[in-house]
Amino acid sequence: MSALHAMLEPRGEARVALQSVEVQARLLGLLSEVTLTQTYRNLEQTPIEAVYTFPLPLDGVLLELTLELNGQTLTGVVQPRPSAAARYERAVDEGDSAVLLEQLQPGLFSLNLANLLPGESARIRIRYAQLHRWQGTRLRFHLPTTLAPRYGDPLAAGLAPHQVPETVLDAEHGFSLTLRIEGALARAEFECPSHPVAVEDEPGARTLRLAGGSRLMDRDFILVLREPDASPGQGLWARDREGGVALAAFHPRFPASEGDTAAPRCIKLVVDGSGSMAGDAIAQARLALGEILQQLRVQDRFNLIAFGSSAQSLWPATVPADAGHLQVARHFLQGLEANLGGTEIGAALELAYRTGSPPGVAPELLLITDGEVWQQGPVIETAARSGHRIFSVGVGSAVSEAFVRQLAERTGGACELVSPREDMAERIVRHFQRIHQPKARSVQIVWPGKPIREIPEHFAALYAGDTLHLFAWLPEIPQGEVRLEVTTEDGQTLHQSLPLAPFTEREEASDTLPRLAAQARLQTLTPEEARELAVAYQLISPHTSCVLVHEREVGEKADGVPALRKVPQVLAAGWGGAGSVEAQWVAEPICLRSGPQEAGLDYKSLMQRPAIFRSVQLKSRNSEAPESAGQDYLDIPAFLRRTGDEGPPPPSCRPLAAALNARYPGFFGGVLDIDSLAELKALGLDPKLIDELSAWVDKKTPEALLVLALLQALLERDTGKGFSRHVQRLIRRAAKETPIPEPLRVEVGLLARRWGL
Repeated sequence: MSALHAMLEPRGEARVALQSVEVQARLLGLLSEVTLTQTYRNLEQTPIEAVYTFPLPLDGVLLELTLELNGQTLTGVVQPRPSAAARYERAVDEGDSAVLLEQLQPGLFSLNLANLLPGESARIRIRYAQLHRWQGTRLRFHLPTTLAPRYGDPLAAGLAPHQVPETVLDAEHGFSLTLRIEGALARAEFECPSHPVAVEDEPGARTLRLAGGSRLMDRDFILVLREPDASPGQGLWARDREGGVALAAFHPRFPASEGDTAAPRCIKLVVDGSGSMAGDAIAQARLALGEILQQLRVQDRFNLIAFGSSAQSLWPATVPADAGHLQVARHFLQGLEANLGGTEIGAALELAYRTGSPPGVAPELLLITDGEVWQQGPVIETAARSGHRIFSVGVGSAVSEAFVRQLAERTGGACELVSPREDMAERIVRHFQRIHQPKARSVQIVWPGKPIREIPEHFAALYAGDTLHLFAWLPEIPQGEVRLEVTTEDGQTLHQSLPLAPFTEREEASDTLPRLAAQARLQTLTPEEARELAVAYQLISPHTSCVLVHEREVGEKADGVPALRKVPQVLAAGWGGAGSVEAQWVAEPICLRSGPQEAGLDYKSLMQRPAIFRSVQLKSRNSEAPESAGQDYLDIPAFLRRTGDEGPPPPSCRPLAAALNARYPGFFGGVLDIDSLAELKALGLDPKLIDELSAWVDKKTPEALLVLALLQALLERDTGKGFSRHVQRLIRRAAKETPIPEPLRVEVGLLARRWGL
């Protein structure tokens, strides 16, 4: 059977710059270290800027960025975000090669590689470390590989137009992986539900490799390890600037209350029925919810909410879990399909909050979703104020881990991730049982010595069998044990202790534990404090980015502004009903250009194909046409429609800026070629201003120089905020090549101010 193929119309001679991804990983205890090597090659005849937006695990802490180019190896430096961006843009303007790595959202990063010359290859290495957790007797190693299409507006979520990921049906990026497991986990039972692997055992270690060498990046790599022996956890220490830093990773175990002796609960079941859940995800969600209904007790109250573009609840308020209400809920589940449109998860959760709970009974919420939405922050903040504990289940082959995890952690709940080839129903049901665990009434940590500080300072939740990571900074190297003392609301007590062993890693990674601890501190600090700490420990964060510059010799510098080349995302396996991960469907290759007729298909036959073929943008080739004209869409979800590489201008943008953005799309590169006032007038500049400027030309001021001076003046004012990043680069480059005399620059600047531009 052949793989799924389709084809989109290429833009000119543009080719994908990313050639391969190689992953080297090492897992020792609860700590892993991963190195991603991305190889880029410019297959075109013009300098390019490759931009790749990609996911990393939410707990991943980036430790190093290096570039290999033309026999040189450079290491990136973490700087405050504005400084790093400015250094990168200077390098682009000067014709040098540069790399900028930024965090866009938790777990989402953007890598920019500028001025890769024709025929050149570059290898970028990104090294990160991660602390893992036991959930019951399972430890999950998770490597994201692709971004599934998300619902909503990425620009409103804070992404710049060039950072917005695009899914292309014929993208065929592959990755290879070697994972070495050392220590006690080397003998643990394991399963790899996402990929076939080859196994090589040796004393004290086990090495896993992808079978066949490489695989398509259409699903996350998942490895699930089962605990070889019951263990209380792991304790480590390392030297830090203030003495020592210690990590205590407890694995607490105590029995939960059982059966009808537990207090009544108010449980709201919220399930995602949007189009992206079609196929594997919705089928297993129905099965799991059916089993959960059987576990509800007569003293419980519940409600069932399904959502897509809108949300619907079975009842206006929670109802008793009696036989009649349970029968209605089961009947509703039988007809539940992933055909409810988009993913308006915020509205669905707010509807669930409004369904109330009995006096004295704290509301709980079980959410099943793939989490594929852009506007995550407001949903998480509202959830944190809702008074509900959210127990989230992230399902799918490329789930948005950051969103579903943060929803749970900010509300005192817990999160489970489940891939399609795992027993999703069994995992969801077991996760549901966490709701019945007694809450911790008090949690005390006793370190060997008085800590300077501890992270976390407070405990929102503690669940039996789930790992609890604790950091402490001590004035001296710690000696002895750290103790955990827990008392639950039903009177149970737990005492555990861990010996603290030295963190003996390779010399080049000797600062790994202190940097992991520093990363854990960032969210407890003010933005200014977090920025200072991130720079001190060289951590990429919302306040800092990593930049490096390869300075070229004068005769080797890039000429002009590089053409933008986004690295497309591979469509996530099983997404939107595009077949099952277990048994993928096959389709003949088709080419979707400006209309289905060009592919030899009529509209009716195209609409009879699987839904994913209808989620493709068919757009007019006229890139200069306004977004409201010339669109040639089929039945395309709005959240998949692309508005162009530079995106629509912000509301404050003047007509001139919008026209310039349309005239100079980033994917063409090029130079600024406007040299007359007539062209500015045609692009929307006020005719009266044109008349005033024309008088300057009569005074022997070169018209082309006057045009450039005005554009540079606009770039330095509010109007310039509406210029796309590419237009800004073109103006800066032109001004560098044709310096503007200072008197003219000042006089045109005053004119722009007088006109309120």
